[in-house]
Amino acid sequence: MARLTHNLEAWTPVAVVLLLAMVSAWLWQVVENNPLPGERVLHHDPDLIMERFAARQLGEEGRIRYTLNAQKMVHYPDDDTSHFDEVIFTSLEPGIPAVTVRSERAVRSGKADEVVFTGNVVVTREPTQEQPLTVLRTSELKVFPQRGVGISDQPVVVHYGNNTLTALSMIVNNKTRIAEFTRAKVTYLPTHRP
Repeated sequence: MARLTHNLEAWTPVAVVLLLAMVSAWLWQVVENNPLPGERVLHHDPDLIMERFAARQLGEEGRIRYTLNAQKMVHYPDDDTSHFDEVIFTSLEPGIPAVTVRSERAVRSGKADEVVFTGNVVVTREPTQEQPLTVLRTSELKVFPQRGVGISDQPVVVHYGNNTLTALSMIVNNKTRIAEFTRAKVTYLPTHRP
């Protein structure tokens, strides 16, 4: 019995150290996963996933200003971004031709008036009495919907009626109807009259 007691006394410091290590590891896990009061720890995990997403923004008079449709929408709360797949965005501002943007993907920042369209971006502006149908193609387009501005630092191809314009980059303001292109080249086909 004396020998067993002696052996237990010899192992007591080891048992205490092991117990302290286990408690320390447990406390570390608790602190890592539970922030202090007032402290926020955000991970880049989605808080909302929607299939066949559709949204409408109304103006002051109750008219639809913008529509946004996508096959899938995923929202991340840590940076307040929404990611969309197979996107169709339409601007329906009064007095301005409707503009539709289609792309494979898009990211909307909730902190800024900004939507970035990527992957086979096609922008279509409806014709008016003065201007023909306009179709723009690029690989990436950054849009600021409230300002009516679109920017691409990627090559663009614009079909304006029978005419074609290619450029290395562009800035377009839909409200002022002013477009700026870098290194633009235009192919002009005159309209044949009978």
